[in-house]
Amino acid sequence: MKFLSLLIIFLGIFTISNAQLTKSTWLVGGSGSFNSSNENFNSPSYSQTAKTTSINVNGSFGFFLADKFVVGIQPYLSTTKGVVTYSSSGSGGSTNSFQLAAGPFARYYFLNAEKNYNLLTDISYQIGINKSNGAQVAKGKFNTFSLMSGAEFFFNQTAGIEILLGYRTQIASIEDAPGAYTNNKEGFQVSIGFQFHLIK
Repeated sequence: MKFLSLLIIFLGIFTISNAQLTKSTWLVGGSGSFNSSNENFNSPSYSQTAKTTSINVNGSFGFFLADKFVVGIQPYLSTTKGVVTYSSSGSGGSTNSFQLAAGPFARYYFLNAEKNYNLLTDISYQIGINKSNGAQVAKGKFNTFSLMSGAEFFFNQTAGIEILLGYRTQIASIEDAPGAYTNNKEGFQVSIGFQFHLIK
């Protein structure tokens, strides 16, 4: 009974109003995501695989160039933990890494602005620096690409909560470690965040 009451209240919140999706509106917000992926490391001297989980935090600073279409900048912060297996020996260990980046994004809302929810797609690209701690500490650079789709539910004309699902791929290079290598990973991503639609 409590669950049913909470569900009714939750759904009722999103019948209040729609959000500003018009040209010259600002979009400011952020989201957190959980990412599970398989990685492949390759270098001239060895190769390895890893199963990792990541917690990612994205900011959003955008501007609606046209109705329902926004572009902007996304800063990005990520921490990753995983288990590594070396292909040559079958042995392995644990690893963790830290990443900081920024880059452009664009998103499009598909439905009319009068609705109290909207479907959207979001594409982004970031470039930044990484640091990993495993058998040795190593630093390098990376770039990442993501394509997400989902829905945003509006509390009012200013604020909304979004739930997005999609695909993410990343290429990282370690430059200051013995036997410098590249790291490619890709996988499924779930993102939950808040967005604020501010009139100029």
